[in-house]
Amino acid sequence: MKLLILTFAALATAQVPQSFITLIQPLLNALNASEGNRLNPFTTQILDTFIEPLETQLERNSYVYREGAQLMLDGAPWTASGANVYWLGLDENVIPPAGQPFYAPFNASYPTFGRITEVMNTLQTMGAHTIRSQTLGVSVGNPLSVMPALGVYNEQAFDTIDWAVFQARQHGIRIMAPLVDNYDYYHGGKFDFLRFRGINITSSDSSHVNPLVQEFYTNATIVNDFKDYISHLLLHVNQYTGLTYAEDPTIFAYETGNEMGGPTFGDEDVPVEWTTEIAAFIKQLAPQKLVVDGTYGVNKTHLPIEQIDIFSDHYYPPNNTKLMDDIALVQSVNKTYLVGEYDWTANNPQASSLQSFYAIIEGRQNTSEPVVVGDLFWSLFMHDVPNCNIFVNHTDGYELQYGNPLNSVQNNTQISIIRQHFFKMQGVTVDSYLPAVACPGNTAEYTYL
Repeated sequence: MKLLILTFAALATAQVPQSFITLIQPLLNALNASEGNRLNPFTTQILDTFIEPLETQLERNSYVYREGAQLMLDGAPWTASGANVYWLGLDENVIPPAGQPFYAPFNASYPTFGRITEVMNTLQTMGAHTIRSQTLGVSVGNPLSVMPALGVYNEQAFDTIDWAVFQARQHGIRIMAPLVDNYDYYHGGKFDFLRFRGINITSSDSSHVNPLVQEFYTNATIVNDFKDYISHLLLHVNQYTGLTYAEDPTIFAYETGNEMGGPTFGDEDVPVEWTTEIAAFIKQLAPQKLVVDGTYGVNKTHLPIEQIDIFSDHYYPPNNTKLMDDIALVQSVNKTYLVGEYDWTANNPQASSLQSFYAIIEGRQNTSEPVVVGDLFWSLFMHDVPNCNIFVNHTDGYELQYGNPLNSVQNNTQISIIRQHFFKMQGVTVDSYLPAVACPGNTAEYTYL
């Protein structure tokens, strides 16, 4: 009987005419009476309390989609501001306790569930909508990877990925994941796919590599190997949601790669044919997913590719002129643009200020064709959960540690600017105060914020 009452209550709070709510309210109270009035009467005000969680869950189960030069969710404009959290599926910054999975040559280990949950709570407090995470899409070439060797899959590697996607959903955060990396990092990338087929080159010199690297894009066997990996990843069923990654709206976009290019750094030498084939394959497996061109920079030859929804670039440091030029390029084909990474620190004297950089992005939201749909700072680290007394450090100088008592005044000022910007992208004004975040915080089995 309780289930029946809850069903009617759910119907009463769905998006239906007020007359239906008026009709169903006496029925709910009659059912309650038949059970000995063990529940409070269902007043209109009480029914209203059902609305927010139900609408929130429906929204979280809805797809983000593109209409021309803007992204939409449930018929309203949607923005994608947030953070890069590259380590959610596989980490390189923490040595785990003895007995836990660890691959010493790459310092690779699985992050604890508590670390993942704390990040979600932190981003929610910061007003973020989006995470970009390499290791939720790129995981090849070492024993802890999703695909340690060609055609060999490690199902244990999905545990942290599943949890990250589930916790993102429960915190109202969407995910964008690159599918391969341009570099020879611990989580794997194009060089692993080349080595799987006997092309033994590396990217130890990141400014120029062996021209054979282009085989990743042009060798049909290697391209098919990559597509097989994509298929296995996207068709994996998440143990916490029962959805494949292809089905889950939480992952709103897949990126063809991270900072993809050719033999020379920044050359944008990614064939149109490869980008078209990979983007079309993603759409075939996951028709509701948006596809991001993973080329490092806006490659003009890619602009006409029908299957690409979002173009992107990275800013080290932020540069207002470059940002406006990129927006104009993408606007010419009526698509969307996302700042995929940027230096948030203000340590580079050549950088445009965050306030002026954000002002361009925010100002576009008041136009009929925003084009730029958000920005994702590089990159977020929090505590070494379960140890909530130690923050995890990274070595690139761009780690943002929200709430770290050792933060400089400059860092906290920048973090406050970021938080105000994220909320402004949602149409909300907040002051410079930085609220505390519990460690690890709410695991959000049911969260309606």
